[in-house]
Amino acid sequence: MNEAPSRVEHAGEMEKLLDAMSHPGSVLLTFDEQMMTPANVLLADVIVGEQLIVDVTASPDVAGALSDQHAFRLTGQAHGAMVTTPPLIAEPLNDVPGRLRFGCAYPDRLDVWHRRNAFRAELDASMKVAVTIDIEGQKTPLAGRLSNLSLGGCLLEIPLSDATKLRSGQILSRLEAVFPNGENFAIRSEIRHVHTDSNWKRALIGCEFSMMTPKFERLIWFLVKEIERERARKSASSMDDSLSPSTLFQTGSRQTQAPPSRRPRAEYATPMARRLAKIADYLNGQMVQLQQGETIDSTLLSSHSDKLLSLLEENREALLFAIVCLHRDPLPVQHGLSVAIRLADLSGSRDIPRKLLKAVVATAMVHGLGKVLLPDSLLESSSFDQQQHEQLAAHVAMIRERLINCRWLEPQVVQSIIGEINERLDGSGYPRQLKGGDLSTLSRMAMVVDAIDAMSRPRPDRPVWSIEEIYRHLLNNDALYDSVWVQRYIRHFGLYPIGSLARFSTGVHGWIQRLDENGAPSQIAVISPTPQIYKGRDVASLGAIETLLKAPAPELLPQQ
Repeated sequence: MNEAPSRVEHAGEMEKLLDAMSHPGSVLLTFDEQMMTPANVLLADVIVGEQLIVDVTASPDVAGALSDQHAFRLTGQAHGAMVTTPPLIAEPLNDVPGRLRFGCAYPDRLDVWHRRNAFRAELDASMKVAVTIDIEGQKTPLAGRLSNLSLGGCLLEIPLSDATKLRSGQILSRLEAVFPNGENFAIRSEIRHVHTDSNWKRALIGCEFSMMTPKFERLIWFLVKEIERERARKSASSMDDSLSPSTLFQTGSRQTQAPPSRRPRAEYATPMARRLAKIADYLNGQMVQLQQGETIDSTLLSSHSDKLLSLLEENREALLFAIVCLHRDPLPVQHGLSVAIRLADLSGSRDIPRKLLKAVVATAMVHGLGKVLLPDSLLESSSFDQQQHEQLAAHVAMIRERLINCRWLEPQVVQSIIGEINERLDGSGYPRQLKGGDLSTLSRMAMVVDAIDAMSRPRPDRPVWSIEEIYRHLLNNDALYDSVWVQRYIRHFGLYPIGSLARFSTGVHGWIQRLDENGAPSQIAVISPTPQIYKGRDVASLGAIETLLKAPAPELLPQQ
């Protein structure tokens, strides 16, 4: 380990330490040959200068190895320190009926590590330890992997999309880590901090253990030492060939696999969805940074806006379909990407300069991220009074403040999309209750795109609306929404938009992936009864579209 122990050889000091270890409670017995996981045993008696007596009745599996004289060590706590014996050899005793007891020679020294909660044993990429956390008050557990471990807590790696749900101070009712050989620990914990890694690929969650028992501390101490020993064995600079592999990282009967920073490639419905997921991860990471008081990263926002525009220019239909495939990301990320893509697509059809189009994409992507700074209770409310409406409107100012370093953004675009996208023509919107005459053309277009996407997603205060219901609502409320832009939107994206799940007259269900020049579906990913891609004239064999279904996002689809 990086922290060297102090060696105790003084007879009086050794007696005090061993006496403390023999008090009621157990010590860990570990074999130098790593033939099995540590066992909790009892240091039953200390005969000073002569013998130690170990009771293994509670862990009978180790009796055979002890009888075969395999070397072992005892580790326990004493006077606030962790104490380990040198290798010992035991002989069976038959002095107490019904008990499994062994005697071994009195050690000539003890190794003592004084408690250091701050010391962290780091796990490298090959040392995969799966972690599951249960968040108090939330039903769905999160999965990740162990990054480091100390006596007082640990650092976890989890997908960025899950980290947006976490806050400093949250209680984890259960944090369970499972090593490849099945060794595990579980404990109640508290989140101390949430950050992104340096590459914005995953989130790092610092956790502090709660209500630790001496037995749990001994187990963690063993795991810390084993992690460090395995790292030393694998180190290219290590000259010690005598270290055997730790059994912790040898696959046992319990299969464990830590998840990657995002889902495996096969879990994305399309190749374009996999590419769009990288931009979603940037937004997930940005949300985590905002929660830590950081501003919007100007360079990353610029580069990811360029990437999104490039994807749109490369294959707009594939990108429009990819929008609906990222349903596992937080709603502000899904919504921001959807509004950005549809705004850019609708704007691009009107020959807007690329520099302006990039600013539109950038501001649309982040326009709703300020909601992550609002209380969860507010966002989860099923009804809003006047005070709650005012609280909700604060997210606009919050995100504008965090754009202070993005000087490349056109101020008028920021005002139109972030400042005015939630306004309405009759003055009933927020945050400034502006009316039609005060709103720019870009604002009028943005509020239509934003409203259509928002109504297509579930909210605590209302269910999902179908696209027919959404179109009808906007067309019937020209006092709220600019009817010119509503009609342009419908003409551009069609009555059967890409990404809709349709039921055909033949009973087939399929996802609409492409439209022809008349707005009719020209490619369908049929999911039932038999998964298959239908293109061109073959689409007619499915019959007429009876209805568009309210459905979850597509998972795996037949290949094109």
